[in-house]
Amino acid sequence: MKCSACFLVLTFFAAPVFAQTSYPMLSRCQPTALQRGQTFEVTIAGTQDFGGASALLFDGDGLTAEVTVEPRKEAAAGARPSAITSCKAKVTVSANAALGPREFRVVTPQGVSSTGVLMIVADPVVAEMDDKANDTPEKAQKVDLPAVLTGNIGKAEDVDWYAFNVEAGQTVAFSVWANRLENVIHDLQAHFDPILQLHDENGRELAADDNRDYADPLLIHRFEQSGMYYMQVRDTTYAGNANWSYVVLATTGPYATTVFPLAVAPGVKAELNALGPNIDPNELVRAEVPVTAKAGVGLFPLSSSEGETPPTALVVTSLPIAREEGDASDVIAEAPALPLPVAMNGRFGKPNDVDCYKFEARKGAIHSFEVWSRRAFSQADPVLKIMDEKGKQLVEVDDTFGKDPRVEWTAPADGTYAVVVTDLHGRGADAFPYVLLAEVARPDFVLTCDPDKLNLGPGARTPVFVKVERRGGFQGAVAIEFEGLPTGVSASPLTIPAKMTQGEIVLAAAPDVAVGGSLVSIVGKAELPDAEPLVRRAVARQEIYLPGGGRGLFDVATLAVGVTAPSDITLEASTDQVTLLPGGTAAIDVSVKRRDGFDKPVNLAVELSHLGQVFASGLPPGVTVKADGSKTLLGPTETAGRILLETKADAAPCEAVPIAVMGHVSINFVVKTAYSTAPIRVTVAPKP
Repeated sequence: MKCSACFLVLTFFAAPVFAQTSYPMLSRCQPTALQRGQTFEVTIAGTQDFGGASALLFDGDGLTAEVTVEPRKEAAAGARPSAITSCKAKVTVSANAALGPREFRVVTPQGVSSTGVLMIVADPVVAEMDDKANDTPEKAQKVDLPAVLTGNIGKAEDVDWYAFNVEAGQTVAFSVWANRLENVIHDLQAHFDPILQLHDENGRELAADDNRDYADPLLIHRFEQSGMYYMQVRDTTYAGNANWSYVVLATTGPYATTVFPLAVAPGVKAELNALGPNIDPNELVRAEVPVTAKAGVGLFPLSSSEGETPPTALVVTSLPIAREEGDASDVIAEAPALPLPVAMNGRFGKPNDVDCYKFEARKGAIHSFEVWSRRAFSQADPVLKIMDEKGKQLVEVDDTFGKDPRVEWTAPADGTYAVVVTDLHGRGADAFPYVLLAEVARPDFVLTCDPDKLNLGPGARTPVFVKVERRGGFQGAVAIEFEGLPTGVSASPLTIPAKMTQGEIVLAAAPDVAVGGSLVSIVGKAELPDAEPLVRRAVARQEIYLPGGGRGLFDVATLAVGVTAPSDITLEASTDQVTLLPGGTAAIDVSVKRRDGFDKPVNLAVELSHLGQVFASGLPPGVTVKADGSKTLLGPTETAGRILLETKADAAPCEAVPIAVMGHVSINFVVKTAYSTAPIRVTVAPKP
């Protein structure tokens, strides 16, 4: 899916000036599910300040929104106005909008928000009418199936009951999306662990499910008798939280629990075998995969003679697609050949299944092997091994991406080798498919960036760190640039040298830039000898604050730039160039300009770190910040600091590597806003 973007000019109303220090942190939206072809009023809530919200930025096409501006209450003279912690928007979903979870952000004068998620569905949406009224079976909310139920487990011991009628012999699939929707919530300390139960009208429990799709339940039940039945949604520990939302797809039509093969090519109409309620196992179902579909897991509805299923996870790949014939032998000599390159579709069809594929390799050739399974909601926990012809294990890989493994392996000699795929726990059944992507590795790279939202006021600057993971023997430099920056915002140039894996870009806003927000892209380009240049887009990584204050990172689909009201501080460095000798030092003096008496402490830094862990750094190898001689902690009224750089005696020479000095202002115990100086070019001279 491509990212839609907008950039809006805001009209400011007469109001007291107050410190702008944090973007809005989105915690929930209600309703969470929206039906295609309909318009909904959505309430979006969280922490910090949503005041002046003007637009929503959506990942992909088919969604538009009109935001309702909530007036800010007048504050007493000289007092800070109270924050507005929610906003409302009329969201219209087109009739052909892609189904499944969709990221969005809110644009405000305080910055572009962290990400939220809306679920786009095909069946009618039924919102929980009153979170306090449906806590018992006697007060269950009555619904007609099929439907998509959306509500909240908003308080301790909250239990939501729904009542519905079915006919004898009817099979219904109840699929919950709750814990999966919380993964991108920026600062949600406690997470929902839902459980689903079915009861008959006499109160007898008929079935229950927990943790089928990650931590979310999937309950499929055939009702033998007609009548009224009851469904219960709650947390496994009877906990509750105002931010815990859920979506239950109550489907009376076809529902695919397992698909084989899992791999599909972009731009094709694939025919697949599917298992699940209301699907004929002997019928081939069809999936239309857009030519624009990104490589990796995508959600696509499947067409069958009984109708269309809810979106099902498939692995999109441009590699030639093959499938395991019968059951791949676990004996290397009898194993089927792996025709590189290939997307091999396999399945752990029985307990202790071992799938072995042999291939020929030349000495020094780099091979890439990656398994897609759990990421596509398979029940498997795959382990990948590489063996020589005699059965000696050379490599074992597990849990590279969540539960899925990936490895780049260099053949030690000419010969026959085998790649072996197993389930870690020796389990096996129809619900354990996988895709093995295997090829002789080509020069390539992957880009990520941190942070995922870049907010700055007129005349201010903010940094972003870009990391490159080189693959397939690629060792070259990567030139980085932005696409889609709003008018009046510019990005400093960056080329990540061959001997570095990350670099820093500084965004700068002109003094007269319009306030607003847009979705942007970071693109990397690398030249190859005798081949077309490599061009790759960065995946943005959003910080997720963990219980206890730790900082995690989660991949998100959108990268946003917001131009805010004037920033609290701006920073200037005493120089834009520094030259260091091996073993030497150099000082950078920093001045901080505080806006309108802003009196919070400012922490100066060069590296992006949290609780002692460095997450990103633009410093050249061998260059560090020397604590003795640096002044990085500035009190509420201080405006001058210093960074002292130091090089190791054996530091490799480099030329004009861009860094910046950041000024961090704390928002709460874990969150901070980053401002920065203009880029400073660091050169390490050769040893005399």
